[in-house]
Formats: sequence, structure tokens, C-alpha cells
Amino acid sequence: MQESAQPGAGQQLDDSYPVPPDYYSLFTDDNLARLAAVGDEAALEDPELKCLLPPAPPEDGTYAGFGLLWQVHGRLPTLAEQNIPQLYPEGPVDRIAELKRLNRSVVFEFLDLVDVLVKDPSQFGARTARIRHVFINIHHLINEYRGHQAKETLKLMLRQQIDAKRQAAERTRAKCVELERAVERLRLEAAAAQAELCSQAAESSRTVCDEGAEGPIRPSLTQTGLDRILGTIDDLR
Repeated sequence: MQESAQPGAGQQLDDSYPVPPDYYSLFTDDNLARLAAVGDEAALEDPELKCLLPPAPPEDGTYAGFGLLWQVHGRLPTLAEQNIPQLYPEGPVDRIAELKRLNRSVVFEFLDLVDVLVKDPSQFGARTARIRHVFINIHHLINEYRGHQAKETLKLMLRQQIDAKRQAAERTRAKCVELERAVERLRLEAAAAQAELCSQAAESSRTVCDEGAEGPIRPSLTQTGLDRILGTIDDLR
């Protein structure tokens, strides 16, 4: 097949709206059925079915994604790997002191650039390259703190979550104590209302017996209040 007939031939992967890859047309129902029938090992020998298998995950080095190269293990590349001269000593260094020194170097290099632009503007390229190298070294030293920053950020997030859960537990305990007190208060009120109701019932019975009256005793307002209190206790439970 000619390259011009392939969809997406020569298309960059970092376009805003990239076209589908060339092998998308191989994902047909027939090919998928064949893949399920023959298995992954046999499909490696078929050029059409081979494209249907997912690629093996990279184990080392770099991989391409969205037009960029990414490190598999997320390792910070050294300045030598980036072809940038290292402006601080090798090995363990005091990063804070080196950052301050490089910061002063930027000021000196900028003053040197201004002097060159006044005396010989054609030499500005070397000065701007030196300033660029200083800034890249500063950025590299700062990036070495990323692992420590990630750990401390995770610790802070966990502390915030623990504090929030503790505060929620304290609010729940305080609300439970408040509800227990309300229930106890309602129990006392119910007991007092029950005693008053029994007293009124006994008094009414004596009155009926004395007068010889017949018929049911009407519930008083105290009985209605008692029912309301008992209903409230059931709701709180």
C-alpha cells in the first residue's frame, strides 16, 4: 500500500486534532473473532492480528507520548545527559548555598551582558547562553527537591485528613452527649407526667365512686402531654 493512501501518514502526534492511527481499520469483528479463536501467541505471527494485541509495557529507557519523550521510571535526567555544563560541584552539595551563589551569578552575567551590548553587541550570543546555563542549573537544583516536596505534601495531606476525622468524631461525641442529656430530661418529664396522671386518675376514680357516676374517664391534658413526650423519646431513639 502506498504511503499516501494510509490514513494519518506523516501526521504528527502532537497535532491539536490528530487523525486515528493507520491500523485502526484492522479492528473489525472478523479479526477480533479470529484473535479470540487463535489466542495471543498465534496472533503474533499474523501481521493483521498482531496489531490488535496491546504492546508490552516499557521496562526501561524512554517512551513516546503525545509527541514527547517520557522517562519510564520518572528519573530526573542529569545535566550531562542534557548537554548542559554543571556549574556546581559534583556529589552532595549544600543546595541552599549553591542556589544563592547561582542567583548572584545571574546578576553578574546580566551586568556583563549589558556591558557587551554597549561595547560589542555582536558578542551577546555567548552571554545569553551563559545566562541560560545558569538558569538551567538553578532549575535542576530545585527539581532535586521534588521527591522531598512530594513526601512532605503527602504527610501534610494525611495530617489534614486525620485532623478532620478527629474533629468530626469530637463533634459526634458531643452531639451524642447532648442527645443523651435530652433523652434523660424527657424521661424525667415523662415520669413526672405519669405520676401526675396516676394521681389525677385516682382522684377521678374516687369522685366517680362517691357520686355513683358511670361512663369512661376523659383523658386530661396531662395525658396528651405525656403522649407527646413519649413520641419525642421514640424519635430520638
